[in-house]
Formats: sequence, structure tokens, C-alpha cells
Amino acid sequence: MSLEAFKQFGHASSLKVITGNLKNAVIYTRVSSKEQADNNLSLSFQLKTIEEYAQKQGLSILGYFGGTYESAKTDGRKEFLRMLEFIKKHRGKVSHILVYTLDRFSRTGGGAIKLAQDLREKYGVSVFAVTQPTDTSNPSGVLHQNIQLLFSEFDNQLRKQRAVAGMKEKFQKGEWVTRVPQGYDIVKINGVRKIVVNEEGKKLRKAFQWRAEGMKNEEIIQRLRAMGVKMYKQQLTKVFKKPFYCGIINHGMLDGQVVEGNHEKLISKEIFLQVNGLHRAAANYGVPHKKELDEVPLKVFIKCEDCKEPFTGYIVKAKGLWYYKCRTKGCKCNKSAKKLHAAFEELLNTYSADPKMSKVIAYQIEHLFEQMNKEGIEQEKASKEKLAEVLRKIDTIEEKYYVLEEMSKESFEKFYARYTKEREEINEVLQKLTPQISNLKKSIEEALAFSTKLATLWTSSPVSTKEKLQKLIFPQGIIYSKKKEGFRTEKVNSFFALIADAAKGSAEKKKGTDKGLPCLSPSAEREGFEPSVQLPIQRFSRPSHSTALASLQSCSLKRVV
Repeated sequence: MSLEAFKQFGHASSLKVITGNLKNAVIYTRVSSKEQADNNLSLSFQLKTIEEYAQKQGLSILGYFGGTYESAKTDGRKEFLRMLEFIKKHRGKVSHILVYTLDRFSRTGGGAIKLAQDLREKYGVSVFAVTQPTDTSNPSGVLHQNIQLLFSEFDNQLRKQRAVAGMKEKFQKGEWVTRVPQGYDIVKINGVRKIVVNEEGKKLRKAFQWRAEGMKNEEIIQRLRAMGVKMYKQQLTKVFKKPFYCGIINHGMLDGQVVEGNHEKLISKEIFLQVNGLHRAAANYGVPHKKELDEVPLKVFIKCEDCKEPFTGYIVKAKGLWYYKCRTKGCKCNKSAKKLHAAFEELLNTYSADPKMSKVIAYQIEHLFEQMNKEGIEQEKASKEKLAEVLRKIDTIEEKYYVLEEMSKESFEKFYARYTKEREEINEVLQKLTPQISNLKKSIEEALAFSTKLATLWTSSPVSTKEKLQKLIFPQGIIYSKKKEGFRTEKVNSFFALIADAAKGSAEKKKGTDKGLPCLSPSAEREGFEPSVQLPIQRFSRPSHSTALASLQSCSLKRVV
């Protein structure tokens, strides 16, 4: 019986074999460092050699890739991936990837072998090094190429080992050879490499000094941001714990050893140790048990008027009573926790909104906010329009360069740098502008509702919520005077200060008196609104738009609790 009837059941091979008729190639060139551009592995030399080979073999060139500095340690290179995407898109039309040597293709060893195999079997594409000709159409040739790829990885590992040994030797001599920490620059002075403190580093120096004086990290971060230094809590902690800033080098290559560095010191060793000593003290200071912390929520938050030191808490076990005292020995500023808490609750009541006045206060805040932020809103709109235009330009040049290939690399880099700089400048402007509240009236109503029960909320909440509430109303804490037995503060949240003066003004001005707030010195500076209408509000200084908005947003019960 003939086998013709059974041909319909036959299966075609899944392996794609390069046919002798298909001679379409792509070229990939690269150098891994600028030094290679000055020897026989320069990009132009690679390209010339490959093109001459392609012409002799009658290969048509469908595309050029690489042509830049790309490491071969991983196969996640931009130009390399672009080449692979091109091959996938033109499946069945490309027969070869031409490179100068196989290590120009990849140095990943086993990864390169797998990639070359996938290209052969899935796309019918052979990787061919013009200076290392190997026929991969047979197992012998594939084995030979695989060995070459493995040797490329081996050579890479040897280079890495030599580089690590050289870096370790330099570290031991006090020379920092990796990326410098925040606040430093690498410069060349008379041809000699130097690591020097830059302008940002000078501001970080102040941060160390502030921390050594006992200032909280949160306040240090606020001050740094006001000076133009972007900083976060975890980032600041890492800065404080890095001995590089006091001239000491510690690196993983030194196996736990520390050496004296040759770079410029940001701070002295004494300040560094003092700052880190404060970190250890902060971790172990005070009453160790949570139950005790619940009894003294105002510790650290309250400072002594005479010596400026924060209060700590202690218990008289014989009586079972808690007290606050100044940390300074001999200050004798002791106060019953019960009495101090009662005085603080009275102070909170001063900043609580009267439900009967809620509509008046809400109207005033909304009116003031809109007036103060009118210019900012217009500026924000204009900046967003400029940003949209710049982003459109960036998209256009990226499409012309990467997709359409209508723009040269030099032109692309020139315009991309210009538009990127414009984008960063606009974003900086937008960051300084006030973010808008989606529903201003609702936010004000929620904040006022929250402010009607400050003392009750503080009394009934756990210590973590109490501390948040305290900091919300008095960002810099409060000061206790043992002579006057009262509180004073240098800064009050603008929203609560507005409530307090509005409530006080309506009652006291009718009597012709102005005693000031209970337990609050009249000298207290209030960060708040300057009203444009005549309401019973006084002694306000105009804040920035962002400060005013932050005051409203931070008064939400959800944010505190």
C-alpha cells in the first residue's frame, strides 16, 4: 500500500534550520568602556571589519544595533534588547547576527549559550563572529561556539577578580574608589583625583550638628527640605550612621576592617560618635515598658523653660504616682503627671472649636484659602501645560530615534538633555506650589468636627495617638515654666490657632480685655492666616500656601488616628 494517503498525518519539525538561500543579517557592535574606543576594538573598527565580511559573503544588512557603551555582564542592555525585538518582529527574514568577536555578543556564559540556542531553534538566526568563524549548522560547530562563550565568561570572572583585588588594595590605603556618598563630589585638581564636600554636603554638616544638639530627626528633615535637600527618615538615619563623613572608610571588601580615609571630612569624629551615641540613647532611654509609656505621653514633647532640656517621666513606687522632671541634674523642675495632664487638657480646650461657631470659621477659612492660593492655582495650571508640551516633545524624539530611526544619536542626546532639564525645572516649580484639595469645603468641615473634641480624644486615646495629636497641634512641642506654672509654645498649627483666636476674640473683646490664651504666653508666634476680612482674629502672620494647606489636610481625624 502507498504511503501517500498517510502524509496528512505527518508533523513538520519544530526546529528551524537556516537555509542556504537566506542571507540577511543584522550587525551588533559595542564597547564596554571608553578606553576600548582608543584601540582595535573601537566601534568604527568593529563596524568596518563586519561590513567587509558581509560584502564578501554576499550578506544583506537589515539593521545596525549597538554602536555604544554597553556591558556584556547581563543581557538586559538597551541596544541588545532592541536588536532581539527587531529579530522577533521580522521573524523568518533574518539569518545572522554579525559581531566582531563572541564576547561582543555576551559574556554571560550559560545564559549566552541558551540565548544563542533559542535564536537558532526558534527564529532560525545564527550568531556569527567574523574574527572567530564557526559553522553552527552542525553539533561540532555549536560545541565550539559554546566553549568560546564559556571562555568569555571565564575571562570576565578573571578580570573581576583582578579588579576587586585592586579596589581592596586602594581601600586599605584610604582611597575610596566606588560611588561617593551624598554630599560629596569627585573632582580633579592638578590631574589628581580628589573627593570633596559639595554644597549639599555643607547642609548635611548642619544636620549632624543639629542632631548632636538633640534635635529630632523629623525637624532636621523639615529644615533640610527647606534648604533644598530632599531627605527622608530612613535616608537620614543612614547618613548619620555612615563613618565616611568623619573620614573613616568601612567597606565590605575590608572584611570588617576600618581605615583612615584620604578624602575631605564633613564632620569631626567626636561629633559623629556623639550623634550615634544619641541614637543609642534614644533607643534605650525612658521607661522600657509600654504600660509606663502610656502614663507619660508628654515626655520629650515638653521642655524645661530654664535649660531647654526635654522632660522625662518616672514613678514613685511607694505612692504609685507618676511625675515629670527635667533631665538636667539639679534643675528641680518636677511636676505631677496628673496635674500636668489636666493643664494640657485645659490648653487643648483653648484650641477646640465651638460647634456654634463652626459655620463662621468654615466660611472664613474657605474664603482665605481661595484668596491666598488664587495666584498659585493659575501658576500651577500654566506649569502643567508647559510640562505636557515638554513630555510631548520627549515622546516625539524617542519615537523618531528608537522606532522610526529618523534622528541621529547626537541630535537625540542633544534634544533629550534639553527637554529633560526643562521637565525637571517645571517639576521643581510644581513641587513648590500648593497641592489642591479636591473638596475644600468637606475637608474644612471634617477638620472642624475633629477640633471640637481635642481634649476628649487626647484623654481617651492610646499613647501613639496622643503623641500624633500633640505634634499636630504644636509642631515644635511646648515649654513649661516652673515659675509661672504654665505652658508656652513657639509655634501653633495655623488651623487651631485660628480657632482659638476666633473663639477668644468674640468673648473677650466684648469685655474690653485681652488676657491671651490660658497657659499660653502672648509672645507665642502663630503660624497661620492673615485674614482679609474684619473678624475677631489677631496676631497672625501669613504662611506659605503649602503651609496653610498642610494645616487643613493634617487636621483630619483619620490622619491622626
